[in-house]
Amino acid sequence: MPIVQGKGVDALSFRILADQLGVTPMAVTYHAGTKKQLLSDLVGLAFAGVLEGIKGDTPVERARSIMAKYYGYALKNANLLRAILEDVALMSANLTDVATELKANTDQLENSDGGDVLVHLLIDYAHGFVLSASSGANNPLTIEDYLRGIDWILCRAAGEREALY
Repeated sequence: MPIVQGKGVDALSFRILADQLGVTPMAVTYHAGTKKQLLSDLVGLAFAGVLEGIKGDTPVERARSIMAKYYGYALKNANLLRAILEDVALMSANLTDVATELKANTDQLENSDGGDVLVHLLIDYAHGFVLSASSGANNPLTIEDYLRGIDWILCRAAGEREALY
C-alpha cells in the first residue's frame, strides 16, 4: 500500500514488493496472483470501513457524512482512485456500497431525480476534487473547500436555497 500511495500504481512491481518483503518475486506472484488482482485487493483494503461511523439524523446530514468520509479515503488513496478510473474492474464492493448508501439518502431529498444522476454528480465531484487536491505537493485545497461544494449540491437537492451548514 505505501508504494502505491506514495509513488503510484506504475511504481508497484512484484520485484519491488518482493524486495521490500524479503521474499522472492515468485512468492509474491503465488500469493497475489496477477498485478490486476493485487491492485483489486489493495482497493478493497484501502476503502474498507469507508461507511463506518457515518453520522446524521437527516438524509442530508448522512449524505454529507458519507461524502466527507469517502473524500478522506479517496484522497489518501488517490493513486488507487486513478487506477480505478482507468480500469473500473478494480472497483471493490465497498465502493459500490458507498454509492448504494448515498442513493438511499439522496432519494429522500425533495429535488431528488429518483435515479442515479445526483449520486453520480456527488461522486464525480469527489473524484474531481481528489484529483485536483492530490495533483501537487503545495496544493491549497482543503476538506473545507470540498465540503462547501458538497453542501451547495445537497442544499439544492434538499430544496433549500440557504446553506444547511
